[in-house]
Amino acid sequence: MENYRQFFPITRHKTYLNHAAVAPLSLKVRKALRTYYKIRSEKKPGNWGQATQTASELKNMFAKLINTNSSDRIAFTQNTTHGLNIIASGLNWQADDEILIPEREFPANVYPFKNLERQGVKIKFLPADAGGITSQTLLSNITKKTKMLSISFVEFLSGYKHNMQALGQICHDKNILFIVDSIQGLGAIPFDVEKYKIDGLANGAHKWLMAPQGLGFLYITQQLQDKINQSHLGWTGLENFEDFLNYNRKPVQSAARYELGTLNFAGIIGAHAALKFLLEVGIENIYQNLIKITEHAIKGLNDLGFRLYTNPDKKYRSGIITFYPKNNSRDLFQTLIDKNIICSLRDGMIRIAPHFYNHKKDIDQVLNVCEDFLK
Repeated sequence: MENYRQFFPITRHKTYLNHAAVAPLSLKVRKALRTYYKIRSEKKPGNWGQATQTASELKNMFAKLINTNSSDRIAFTQNTTHGLNIIASGLNWQADDEILIPEREFPANVYPFKNLERQGVKIKFLPADAGGITSQTLLSNITKKTKMLSISFVEFLSGYKHNMQALGQICHDKNILFIVDSIQGLGAIPFDVEKYKIDGLANGAHKWLMAPQGLGFLYITQQLQDKINQSHLGWTGLENFEDFLNYNRKPVQSAARYELGTLNFAGIIGAHAALKFLLEVGIENIYQNLIKITEHAIKGLNDLGFRLYTNPDKKYRSGIITFYPKNNSRDLFQTLIDKNIICSLRDGMIRIAPHFYNHKKDIDQVLNVCEDFLK
């Protein structure tokens, strides 16, 4: 993966290990955006035809990324929370209905559902002692009132990669909706909505997908879409949307019905370039590289005596490693930042998150700083 490093100029002056927060834009994305803005400013301000064609191609890329047969099941959103709110606000909830969510979830996968508490819906947080939840934990918490499990593919703090296939099968067997926030794994780990029996999925594009901020997508099955009473409706989500003065048009049958008007075309142009790049590299190749890098990090941190919050078992492994010293995590974090090693401080712990263009030498820089800190 070393030859891909040249496309990320941030590597010239920083060791960037913060893809679980915001990814740097590659030169390919920057070039695509510059071309788009040049056309908008000098040649064709509307640029509707080319932009919509690129949007269609991007939906096909998203569909390929999650292994669904039809891009009709994809809608553009602003971010992960937007996608989850479409689902949460559209279903017919009854008082005392239960939604299961793992404890210590990122707020994007909490507040769309907590907002339903005013309707009498109950949120039950499941224990995640291993960094995420197991099949047994899910089974032991399902009741007659349980209507949904909403869960992160990869937990943002622990980096725990859930067993999507096992959890999805349980939800399917128990007639529970299976909703997934995939933002911390999609783009770095192979994924399959069909195999996992996922009903709905929301994903922002600015982390592992390495695209501009303010763009995301929603995947929704036809079966789930049929259950949703759509709370917002926009003109571009209607049949024959250019028949402007016909106010009797119906929503399109595809998931595009959730798109409310003019799209974030700049974000779409950037994401198109980013996804094309990732798919060329190959998601499986990216994941295998991350396994090697994270294994190197875990061994080095263990050797130095640091405590791991991340579950070291490979079957739960993602691109996220979270660790902490016995004390002074904040001081160590600041030391890393001062050395131009970009990571995150989360809940008193240090989180590193390399991507495909990183290599073991980047981890060695972290380990060297950590070793000096201990001295």
